[in-house]
Amino acid sequence: MKLNLSVNGEDYKDRIKDLRKKLNECKETGILDEDFEKELERLSQIEEELLKELIPYYRLYGINTKKTSMKLMPIEELGSCSFNGFPQDILRINENLFIVSSLKGKVKFFYINFPIDSSKGKIQVEWSKDIKGIKEGISIIYKLNHRSILLLGVRGGAYVLSSDDFNKLPNVDEEIAIEEIHHNCDFKGSRSVLEVRNNIFVVVDETDKLNIVEAIEKEKEYSLIHHWDRGCTILDWTAMERIEDDFFVVGTKDGIIYFIKYENEKLNIVGQVDVFRDRIRKIAPLACEDADKKSIMVVGNKGQFKVITLGEYKIIEGDNLKGNLFDIESKDGTAVVLSEDGVIYLFEENFDRWYLNKDATIENMFFTTVFKLTAANYLLMDMGGKLNILDIDRLHTPEDLWNMPLYR
Repeated sequence: MKLNLSVNGEDYKDRIKDLRKKLNECKETGILDEDFEKELERLSQIEEELLKELIPYYRLYGINTKKTSMKLMPIEELGSCSFNGFPQDILRINENLFIVSSLKGKVKFFYINFPIDSSKGKIQVEWSKDIKGIKEGISIIYKLNHRSILLLGVRGGAYVLSSDDFNKLPNVDEEIAIEEIHHNCDFKGSRSVLEVRNNIFVVVDETDKLNIVEAIEKEKEYSLIHHWDRGCTILDWTAMERIEDDFFVVGTKDGIIYFIKYENEKLNIVGQVDVFRDRIRKIAPLACEDADKKSIMVVGNKGQFKVITLGEYKIIEGDNLKGNLFDIESKDGTAVVLSEDGVIYLFEENFDRWYLNKDATIENMFFTTVFKLTAANYLLMDMGGKLNILDIDRLHTPEDLWNMPLYR
């Protein structure tokens, strides 16, 4: 099998031999070549790049390579507070602190303690009390800056939460200030909110019109401006997802995907694909290992899923799985899909191609939400509000290759 590598293997080996020769000479003379350390550093960088490029080859063709698998790691709950209900939106504020809203209109923080060595310590979570003053369900939670968080409600309410210290679990009664924003945006009955770029949102109203709303800060106070003439209408929409700044997709109950760009201060439909003749439940950009987003996954009822390329807007892969599919998350070469039948599916990317790893599937585990943390770890929440870590054991890094046994 021919390897398509950016590193010239023969040149690399010759430079290694030359460096070894200089080291042996140094042992005899006691004089180290002045360029030795620089060359060693350059070769170390080349080695790192070479190992990164070899990882997908080992995953697909390595005889002694470990097989990718998934396991659930329970999170121990501390304190007297917990979460009840289905989550509406989750925002990761920093490495450990999160904020979540429920369909019942409850908003609270949770703090996860990740041990340095997961094999020796327990993963623990502690919940805050409900934040008082929220009068409705929250469609989106958005971080404005290091001390302020914006919440937009399903009945048109807008709130800013502020704190001087978001590095720990806050006492919501004493350390969180909440301000309701008064605005000219009549998005009562809004069914969804999506960020399209910094402080600019698409808000879908009850007539299926996509409206542009902008959050503006002036003298440390925020206001919302509704740009009435910049929107468009997508009838019978069911799902929205941001791809990158100023670019997002909208799915419909008839299985059509619309690609929309925010350009020239307006929403413009730039493409569409007839995915499958059924309701689209969820859309997610698929993040390759280099963090590039070259395709999206669309899932629906009866196990339907499709992978669509960006740019060409063509379906490149698809099949039927078990159960109605309803949630997807993707991070750096992995993607996790949840089914209403209690199945957790894992998709992997190698050489820019995504495929289902059937051997890693987990069944009879019912979760309501999946949230990406890293390529190896996803956060899962079940119907009782309990949290678990989904750990994906695969070759992720050059260190994983170093740790592989040479013989088995």
